[in-house]
Amino acid sequence: MGALYSEAVRARCRDPRRAGGWPDGSPEVFSGERGSLESGAWTRVQVHVPTGSAVIDDTRFRVFGCSAALASASWVADALVGRTTADARRIAADAVVRELGLPDDKAPMAALAAEAAWAAVAEWERRLEAGGRGLEAGADGAGASRPDPREQG
Repeated sequence: MGALYSEAVRARCRDPRRAGGWPDGSPEVFSGERGSLESGAWTRVQVHVPTGSAVIDDTRFRVFGCSAALASASWVADALVGRTTADARRIAADAVVRELGLPDDKAPMAALAAEAAWAAVAEWERRLEAGGRGLEAGADGAGASRPDPREQG
């Protein structure tokens, strides 16, 4: 019987790139979340988009779940850097599955990561449409990310 996960997944689990996060309200940081602890998988993707730009220049992620969830979030976070916010919406779960060689039953983990990234971009768009209020420091609270559910009692 072969390994459950590909070498690409195992490598991302051994050395997850861009893991971590910025504090809520950090300047030019936009967050998106999908999943829940109750469902067994939760992913937060944060993107940094400099004021006056539409290019993602840095990302971070946090995840609660299996190896596929961790690897998917890490892959998506890497894939976002250097993309425009419009192009970020083109990251599809099936591309994550293909690139990581995920088993079919783990495709929902790839979808969580992609959808969390789309939600982060949607937060950027909401703040931009609101006249830029909060783009610099998240001051208006529009679309502000929620606390990390693992830290809630």
